[in-house]
Amino acid sequence: MVKAKDFWKYLCEELDYRFFAGVACPGLLPLYKKMDSKIMHYVPAANERIALGMVTGAQLAGLKGAVLLDIKFMYDLTSMFSFNIEHRIPLLIIGYNSEEREDLLVHDFPMAFIVDDSFKADVSQVVSRSEAEEVPGLIVFEKGVL
Repeated sequence: MVKAKDFWKYLCEELDYRFFAGVACPGLLPLYKKMDSKIMHYVPAANERIALGMVTGAQLAGLKGAVLLDIKFMYDLTSMFSFNIEHRIPLLIIGYNSEEREDLLVHDFPMAFIVDDSFKADVSQVVSRSEAEEVPGLIVFEKGVL
């Protein structure tokens, strides 16, 4: 089980991510409850595209950022993040997976499925590859992990 506070501390303080936007997702509720305005800034969005636009803007302004979303409602992440892929704007996607998804279309995004509290190495790998290749990185929390 991953403690939300530990996840935020690692992502914000050690990997320097500071800006987050997203649409409320019950599966990510523990993350929302442990957000700390002293180390991060979160903006709720009406939909995933608005959240993506805000985080992309933050990235262009020099802040590392992430979009929070429920991947249950996403089918084609490649299409949604095509602007970031085309213009080589890396960011993180922090998703929640409540069901088996074999139909999820994803560009060659670096990704990690978080299944227990040994998440740091996986997250670090995704961030490193995302920044090096200038593509979005995907971190997915499986059901019951948070």
